[in-house]
Amino acid sequence: MVLSLIAMVAPNVPQSPHHLSQRSARFRSMLDEHHRFIWRLLRRFGVPESEADDAAQDVFCVAARRIADIKSGSERSFLYGVAIRVAAESRRRRGRHREDHVSGAITGAVLLESGIETRANRTMARELLDDVLDEMDEPLREAFVLFEFEGMAVKDIADLLELPIGTIGSRLRRARESFSASASRLKARLDFGQQRT
Repeated sequence: MVLSLIAMVAPNVPQSPHHLSQRSARFRSMLDEHHRFIWRLLRRFGVPESEADDAAQDVFCVAARRIADIKSGSERSFLYGVAIRVAAESRRRRGRHREDHVSGAITGAVLLESGIETRANRTMARELLDDVLDEMDEPLREAFVLFEFEGMAVKDIADLLELPIGTIGSRLRRARESFSASASRLKARLDFGQQRT
């Protein structure tokens, strides 16, 4: 399957058995090592769960097509950059209307208060978290997601994004402030929605 994917997305690249085998092994390694990370990133950067598998496939198709251009040891950085662009395109394509989504979240939160199942609670919590993250500027969101959700160290984030450590620290501080303010606004909307029912 990996060989056919590489041949399909990179038809103009010389395909000697030796080169194809090396590319296939490298691609398989990238896929095995980074797929879960990329899928989670796509979700946290606004790709709906229903589209996350397709978006992850888009990321890895680009990697398969450009595998000869990816420096050894830079696979994660390359995939990260592609994932950011795929997520941005997904958000643009959907053109989400935040007010409609938040009002749906408020209705859902009211239903949760009336005793809906735990799975629904987790789904609603994820949607509310996505709403809060959607309000963040992209550079802040990147640092916040990588630190808070992926558990990466500040130095590792700085290396991945090719930025100074101080810049990442500043972005994290501002991201936490933004997160706190957005969560407070969302809580106020939810409280208001519950009072109206």
